[in-house]
Amino acid sequence: MRDEMRAHLEQATERFVARGMTEADARDAARREFGNVSTMQQSGREARGGQWVESALADLKYALRYFARTPLATATIVLTLALGIGFSSAVFSVLTGILTRPAPGVPDDRRLVKIRGLSDMRPYARLLSYPELQAYAALTSTFESVTAWVTTPVVVDEGIRDLGVTTTTAQFVTPNYFKTLGVRLAAGRTFSQSRFDERFPAELTAIASYGLVVDRFGGVQAALGKRVKVNGVDVTIVGVAPPRFAGPVQRGEPHMIWLPLSAWQTVEHVDDRLSNNMFAGAFDAAARLGPGVSATQATAAVRVIAARFDAERKARVSQKATSSADVVKLRGIMDVTGRYDEELMPGAIAFIVIALLVLLVCTTTVNSLLIGAAVGRRYEIGVRLTLGAPRSRIIRQLLTEVLILAFIGGALGMWTLGTLAQLVEVARDGFDVSPDWRTTGFMLVYSVVTATLAGLSPALHATRIGLSEMLKDGSAGATRRSRLQATFVVAQIAIAQPLMVILAASLASVLGSVPDVADVAHRERLLLADFNTSVSDYLKAPNKVPNVIRRVAALPGVIEVLPVGYGEGLGVAEPGSSSQSVGSDSAQPHLLASTYDIAPGYLQAVGAPIIHGRDFVASDTALGIRPVIVSQRLADSVFGATDPVGQRMHYRPWRSKAGPDERPVVMEVVGVVRMNSENNAPGYPSDYAPMFVPFRGTGGRFLIRTSTPAEPLIARVMEIARAEAPLMPVEFLKTLAQSDSKRRDDRVEISMFVAGCGALVLLLASVGLYAMVALAVGQRSREIGVRVALGARTREVVRMFFKRGLRAALLGVAIGLPIGVAGLVALRRVAGMLWVQVPIVIALLTLVVIGVASLASWLPARRAATVDPMTALRAD
Repeated sequence: MRDEMRAHLEQATERFVARGMTEADARDAARREFGNVSTMQQSGREARGGQWVESALADLKYALRYFARTPLATATIVLTLALGIGFSSAVFSVLTGILTRPAPGVPDDRRLVKIRGLSDMRPYARLLSYPELQAYAALTSTFESVTAWVTTPVVVDEGIRDLGVTTTTAQFVTPNYFKTLGVRLAAGRTFSQSRFDERFPAELTAIASYGLVVDRFGGVQAALGKRVKVNGVDVTIVGVAPPRFAGPVQRGEPHMIWLPLSAWQTVEHVDDRLSNNMFAGAFDAAARLGPGVSATQATAAVRVIAARFDAERKARVSQKATSSADVVKLRGIMDVTGRYDEELMPGAIAFIVIALLVLLVCTTTVNSLLIGAAVGRRYEIGVRLTLGAPRSRIIRQLLTEVLILAFIGGALGMWTLGTLAQLVEVARDGFDVSPDWRTTGFMLVYSVVTATLAGLSPALHATRIGLSEMLKDGSAGATRRSRLQATFVVAQIAIAQPLMVILAASLASVLGSVPDVADVAHRERLLLADFNTSVSDYLKAPNKVPNVIRRVAALPGVIEVLPVGYGEGLGVAEPGSSSQSVGSDSAQPHLLASTYDIAPGYLQAVGAPIIHGRDFVASDTALGIRPVIVSQRLADSVFGATDPVGQRMHYRPWRSKAGPDERPVVMEVVGVVRMNSENNAPGYPSDYAPMFVPFRGTGGRFLIRTSTPAEPLIARVMEIARAEAPLMPVEFLKTLAQSDSKRRDDRVEISMFVAGCGALVLLLASVGLYAMVALAVGQRSREIGVRVALGARTREVVRMFFKRGLRAALLGVAIGLPIGVAGLVALRRVAGMLWVQVPIVIALLTLVVIGVASLASWLPARRAATVDPMTALRAD
């Protein structure tokens, strides 16, 4: 094509020479007649097939040469994109690792499923009985194999005097457990028994977790063949599970042990009725689907069996609940209660929203940087446009440069933050959150979207101005770019401000709810025991809780044992009287509250003082109107300045099957308590205002108060419970100090993550603001030179640009602050966030943002004052 065009020009030149023109004039006339050679060559190349490959390579080479000429600006953009894209990719990797991947050690096999029991009266799954499991295992056309397990804490004694005994989690599993799951042991062998239904004779062997053998035995080989005592029964360790494996449903426990189901009765001293009674729901189950069978088909098959068992239950026992079952994909996060979707969805949504906001902040920051870079390339772009390069060609070139930087930054950020993600709690709990092919695909798509959002507007504005305007120093175009960049900076800070306010307030709420360290010594002497009484209730077994309490109370060092009930759960507390009808006081003040049944003396034992009124007495259980002790927060919200003692209130429990005509519970306030920390609630923390009612039942939860640290009594309490109440599995047995320590560690990690997000957002915002002021300095260098030459002082020049940056920052804060406050109000309503010093947090954070913005504005403004007038006035 180039040779043909040259030949055509030579012929035209000869023609004009023959007409009497000089050779030089003839050549110019031929070129004018022919047109722009570069434009025609470009059009010809675009008309040929496969030209896009050559154009892409040319764009790549040109971009690399430009990056080599501007290393500092390139590195800044790459690091900014790495922070934004890498953070979002890490969030995606964590969410997919928790929600979609199997537990560590379990293969990612679509045929692995969980058989989940359901009940319409409870928002969580029910445990399965062994006869029901046998019926599922008999579906050989649906399931290739079925396995089941019971989870319970046990006391393990390795026989090492210096180590002492340890409490760990055990799973009594059907012998085909590891084979069904496809888990390969790190060392040793599986159980001698192998079939699902082998329950006799008792095989006293065990498979220990990798973390347990490393921490307690020093290594894998040292544990194999080791005889240990589990609940006082000799057991031989024959195998070691793979690293991080803690069962098909992730439990976050490094120390676990697996025993065959045939050892359950011997080790746990349980009644054989637990394995033979259809009402004794104690098992979780997983299965491997048969070839060609889908989870939907398996669900239809198990629901037929579940319906038959439900009909038999209703025929024998008076119950309103309807039981069912389904089959779902086996995921690592799937817990035995089945509440994983409801519990994780708010957190997942919060992570996604934060990632999107970080993307917006990152995009606006890169926008500012690219606009500043475009100002420095204004002559280059103008010359290329004048020489005939299509505008679309230059826009494509600019977008290609941004896309390359986005890919580099995304890969760097994904690798860096992916590595850090493995160091946080989710990784130590065993979730596989490392980047995989899905994370890589997400990063690539995310990079394309980010590059388009960040680079399109600067590219359009950079190619809008022609060469003539560029040669005039581009003052009008520079002004437009400066205004565009200022708009991006204001939007950036307006987005960053509410995000940082919400993160900081959440951080204050998290730290404000951590129990005081000064209470540790007191809480070490409080042991909370929680036993599952549902199985014994189903079997109509005699209540053995009083026997357990009596023997525990007789132990040396035990001061008292206080029974604690489960209460009514979450509900609405509001003022009322016995004469009011339901709904008549709906406009009255109310608050979400959690009730707890407690015995007299419980509040004093946990260190929650009654600041007004009285404590419960034994005769309170016989009163017609139920007395209640409310927290100070609840009293202030519901009764205001009115003295709450002696007032009556309504409590409306939230039940999934509560009918519209259900009357609220009428209670009378007898006392107000000051809660020192949220863990003063019996057993589990609550984000809602607690209130307490007299204990009337005989549940399986009680608080043990001792004169010395209670942790050494754990093994003895478990021994008594198994001897006196074998039908009551132990679900929770820890001191309140142990529970506090675990939650404190969790909150510190959450706080570090929140603080890191806030620092990331603030860094991106400051980079964008710095780029805006630096751009203004570069655009107005001649003006600065003139001002300095005419006698302007240094501080006047600094003040001029400093005010420009600070004005943009304050405008962004003014726009974003109301949005942040509105987000806090919504977050408090939805998540029950504690309102801990939020106004102070907002004020301090606003000052921090303004301070950082001032620094980001002052640095380039100070540089403006150092401009040499002679250099600035010299032609570019």
